[in-house]
Amino acid sequence: MQRLGGWAAMLAALVFSWSSADGAPAMPATSRPAHGDVVYVIDGGWHTEVALPVAEIGGPLAQLAATFLGAPYLIFGWGARDFYTAQNPGFGDLLRATVPGPAVMLVIPSGAAPTAYLDPANVWAISLSRRGATGLSHFLWDSLAKNQTGVPIRAGDGPYPHSVFYAATGTYDASDTCNTWTAEALHAAGLPVRAAGVIFAGQVLDQLPPLALPPAHTSR
Repeated sequence: MQRLGGWAAMLAALVFSWSSADGAPAMPATSRPAHGDVVYVIDGGWHTEVALPVAEIGGPLAQLAATFLGAPYLIFGWGARDFYTAQNPGFGDLLRATVPGPAVMLVIPSGAAPTAYLDPANVWAISLSRRGATGLSHFLWDSLAKNQTGVPIRAGDGPYPHSVFYAATGTYDASDTCNTWTAEALHAAGLPVRAAGVIFAGQVLDQLPPLALPPAHTSR
């Protein structure tokens, strides 16, 4: 549930790199496997997120992706609403996050794959089948709360340029965390990742090394 950390300034710069002054997208070179689809898992300390190339996003989630000004990548994070959306979260916000409460999803557009600007120790690129990418897209869509017309409910501006908080399904608590959600997302993508009992970042990240693509295969 912690916001993205030391690479926020770099991410902000990349957000602007794909959007020109008049709003037209300027698409940069991408970083992804030469064959097949890919999901990126980001280690933000004790918080994890997933990222996808927009070209891989299918189903109704593709309509949401299209609203992000042509960004080639989107980062998705899920967390406790009060803590995640607080500008300066304090100890009280942290305590409230330990009991069941509403969740939000943060969607961040990026001009490049996470492997282009994150330390290799903090990001994993994992190959997906087309069916897996579809399953992940549906999981992400199902994680968004919708209004009566089926439109995701915007909960406010995110902390990074053009990022958005959306109301999310499910409840956040000490036993169902952002890391639980990340593991569930990867499982929905058809990957052999266990979600049961996952609370901390290390419990999901420790499952990734056998699945991760070698660095030489994450760009083209």
